[in-house]
Amino acid sequence: MSMKKNVYSGKIFLIIAGPTGTGKSSVALELAKIIPSEIINADSRQFYKEINIGAAKPPETAFQQVVHHLYGFISLKENFTVFDFRKELEKLVPEIWNRKKAVIVVGGSGLYIRAVMKGIFDFPAEKKAIQNEIRKKLLNYETGKLYQELKQVDSECASKIHPNDRRRIVRALEVYHLTGLPMSTWQKQAKPASFIQDAIVKYWILNMQREKLYSRLDLRVEAMLESGWLDEVKNLVDTGLKQYLEEKAPIGYIELCDYIEGKISYEYTVEIIKRKTRNYARRQLTWFRKEKDAEWIDVITTHPEDVAMMLAEEIKKTYISFPLMQGRKD
Repeated sequence: MSMKKNVYSGKIFLIIAGPTGTGKSSVALELAKIIPSEIINADSRQFYKEINIGAAKPPETAFQQVVHHLYGFISLKENFTVFDFRKELEKLVPEIWNRKKAVIVVGGSGLYIRAVMKGIFDFPAEKKAIQNEIRKKLLNYETGKLYQELKQVDSECASKIHPNDRRRIVRALEVYHLTGLPMSTWQKQAKPASFIQDAIVKYWILNMQREKLYSRLDLRVEAMLESGWLDEVKNLVDTGLKQYLEEKAPIGYIELCDYIEGKISYEYTVEIIKRKTRNYARRQLTWFRKEKDAEWIDVITTHPEDVAMMLAEEIKKTYISFPLMQGRKD
């Protein structure tokens, strides 16, 4: 990311994004050991405390080594929007800087990152009272019908959303029904987060050779299943959370619900989860290619500490008066 200033200000804001499976969380952890930092989650599926294995949350050992924020802090029954995320960072980032730490935002939810970097609109306060009512009505309709409506009321927004991306389609229609204006109109009025103008900003997108990434994703699905993912889903169904899984859980949870209910075989379940995960990674790549301010990093090593060292050295070369970094010296 090109920057106009290169004098170290003490306010470092780093973003590590990219498709699922590229090792973002591990790289962020290693980087936080080199540049004293606190990590903020920008993966919307990892906000929820009930889903763990299938959400690919960092291990507990990571939380013990470096302070992490916005991981497993709300229930599936609660709502936490991109607006809420933006507000949390407006509060969190200055607090972390006051502790003389850098901020590392890590995750694959591109909209949440864009909300900070480029801005996002918020609903007028008087409209929020009917937000849930409108959302419930929209959720009663099939995705295809909702997408056709979106094309009619906001063709610009519809052109940027996949026809099967139900969550974003509902979101865009919700905005239109709440305000009477298309989401694309509101987006043009958005502004970056207030702390961005004072920060040293680096925005990296981790990428990986396609076949290598797909292989890693397939192996990760198998490892999740071996780690007790199916039992996790059974417990969630038994506690009455299936309806929330349908709306908020990542790929795999509903497919495993279908297996539990005897709708599909175990082998086919695994095949579907792997295929959908690969497709999801491809959609993420499509999204991130639109982020013109980010620097792409091709991950050619499986060692996150090596990638972290490369990123740290890049910061050190870019900014004068940068303090000595801690961590590996080899």
